[in-house]
Amino acid sequence: MTPVRIGVLGARSMIARLALYGAIADSAEADLVAVAASSGPVPDHVAHLDSGSYDELIADPDIDAVYIALPNDMHRPWAIAAMTAGKHVLCEKPLGRSAHDAEAMFAVAAETGTVLAEAWMTPFDPRWSDAIGRAANGELGDLRSIDASFTFTIGPEAAGNYRWDPDKGGGALADVGVYCLGAVEALWGLEPDDLEASIVWSELQDGASGPTDATTSATLRWADGRAASIRCSFVEQERQRLEIVGSDGSLVIDGDAFTGGVNATEFEMSGPGGVTRVTVEADNLYRRMVDQFSRAVHNVEPWSRSPESVTAMLGMVDQIRARSLLGNTEADPDATG
Repeated sequence: MTPVRIGVLGARSMIARLALYGAIADSAEADLVAVAASSGPVPDHVAHLDSGSYDELIADPDIDAVYIALPNDMHRPWAIAAMTAGKHVLCEKPLGRSAHDAEAMFAVAAETGTVLAEAWMTPFDPRWSDAIGRAANGELGDLRSIDASFTFTIGPEAAGNYRWDPDKGGGALADVGVYCLGAVEALWGLEPDDLEASIVWSELQDGASGPTDATTSATLRWADGRAASIRCSFVEQERQRLEIVGSDGSLVIDGDAFTGGVNATEFEMSGPGGVTRVTVEADNLYRRMVDQFSRAVHNVEPWSRSPESVTAMLGMVDQIRARSLLGNTEADPDATG
């Protein structure tokens, strides 16, 4: 296949600099051909690809697809602009600020015949996929509980970071909720019979429109006794952990459970025979994501997540946020703690 020619909106973003540029460089199925930043210089090693403004980049006839690495509130307008210009889109998670955003974006993809893919890379991690596959195949027996936490600290030096601004789609739930809900969706779907949720509010940051969720926790329950708990935070000690418990055993991925990497080679399984360490060969999950996106653009194979799956995930995020705001909160929205 001819490599898919990709342009990046948000050339100075951390995810582009630390992950996507390298992934595209390592891919035999994609080429980085253009970048654009809203302000300031682009990174030195891609400066020769600078295409000027976002509008100029998406109008470039030599670009097949656009990777959107912009703040969350900018995903919908720029994805729609790119698809309307005939470009395929790989957009950072969350795809939109709400399920309504996602529905509108997928409607444009259908109208224009373009591929719209959410750049949630975790399913491309061999370790995470192996663990979910074992749970789905019954190796733990009847699944009873799922517990997922993705917490880390954004320090004072990040003042002005869009993640602290609710008008820009900020908040811990929007930023990392998809990671925590991923196993729940894969194994059970996202239609629980009961939902509890709570928020710890952020301090009001300079330039932000108001406080946002510094920590959000939620518990999803089903009538048959199954339960899933998630915790997302910008202010707690760094932790990425997934635990799945069944009638015959359990598995735990502790440390980089959702972001993977070269050290993502083991997870723990417990059962009647004791504790075992399962070893999986690691791979670059970002490159695997770029490769599959390229194959979807060439119509060789479909993108792995359906529009319904992406929309359901955002719909659950919407529900958790709404339930939290109904009064089941751990702090007053006007508080500074």
